[in-house]
Amino acid sequence: MANPLKKAVRTTWIPLLLLSTYPIQANASAGNVVAFAQSCGVTAVIASARIFSDNDKNRWKEYANPKQIPENGEWSEMAYVWGTPNSPVVIDVEGVGQDFSDSAYYCFDASGKLSRLEHEFRTAWDWGFTEEKQFDSNGRETAKSNFFSMKDRKEIPRPQSANDVREAMAVKVYKRLSDVPLFSALTNAAKNE
Repeated sequence: MANPLKKAVRTTWIPLLLLSTYPIQANASAGNVVAFAQSCGVTAVIASARIFSDNDKNRWKEYANPKQIPENGEWSEMAYVWGTPNSPVVIDVEGVGQDFSDSAYYCFDASGKLSRLEHEFRTAWDWGFTEEKQFDSNGRETAKSNFFSMKDRKEIPRPQSANDVREAMAVKVYKRLSDVPLFSALTNAAKNE
């Protein structure tokens, strides 16, 4: 079976995150991204990024930097990607809206199968939700999750308002790298290099 990563990523390491240029990134810890990437087998260098967004006509497209991404008042979504051919790929999808934001880190193994996922959902109501999912070689999932206070990050009981945002709070699980909506933009960008 052909490796989907050969055409999907550059032949050199691609850094994931440019924290200082996009406001939502202030909430995400660079250390968390680096640690997640390392656990996936990817060395992260926080400097420049391959940045994708679907804010322009609901179509994923690559941008040179976050400042070039067209604004979307309701919900903005960006993805940061890095990896090398024949090795794991990490994708960080960051979304921001008026009342909540979220981040989802995806780890795809060298064959393009999802092996790990970390998701954090943050609200304007001072609570958040975090979950971690791992997938074995047969695709079986193990998961753990909890709600937390945005003030001190301590675990809290499920807030009543969580039912109001149940759909928004759900993370999208892509079992294969080729299932990720930005995959065609990623492969098209790789072809043009």
